[in-house]
Amino acid sequence: MTFIEYDSRSKRGGSASGIVGAVMIVLFFVMLYFIARTIFTVLSFAAPVLFIGALILDYKGVIGYGKMLWRMINERPPMGILATVLTVFAFPVVAGFLFFKGLAKKLIKSKVEKAKDDFQEYEEVEDDEDFLELPELEKSVETESKSNQESNDYEQLFD
Repeated sequence: MTFIEYDSRSKRGGSASGIVGAVMIVLFFVMLYFIARTIFTVLSFAAPVLFIGALILDYKGVIGYGKMLWRMINERPPMGILATVLTVFAFPVVAGFLFFKGLAKKLIKSKVEKAKDDFQEYEEVEDDEDFLELPELEKSVETESKSNQESNDYEQLFD
C-alpha cells in the first residue's frame, strides 16, 4: 500500500520562509522611510534658497500657485484649507517643485527662442509641367483575353 504525502512544507523550505519574507518586507519599508526622511531633511535646508530661486526664475509661477490655493479656498473650502496646510508642512517639497518648474520653463523658453532665430537654408525648386507625365501603357492582347476569360468564369458562378 502506498502512502501519499500531503505535507508540502518540507519542499518549500519550512514555515520559517514566511517569517523571513515578512521581515524582508518590513526592512524594505524601513529603508524607504529613512531614504525619504533624508531627502526631506536635505530639501528643508535648501528650501529657502530654492524658493528665492523660483521667484527669480519665474515669479509668475509662484504667484500662480498662490492664486490656485486661493481659488481652491473660495470654491471648495475643505480642499483649499487642506491644500494650504499641506503646502505649509511640505514647504521644502513645494519650494523644490516651484524651483524646478521655473527652471524648466526658462530652459524651454530659451530653446524655443533659439529655434525661432535659426532658419534653415532652402532652395526653391521650379515645377516642370511634364515632370510626371508618363507614356500610356499598352495592354497586351494575352492579358486582356485572360482577364476577360477569368471575369467570365467568375460571373458564370452567379448565373
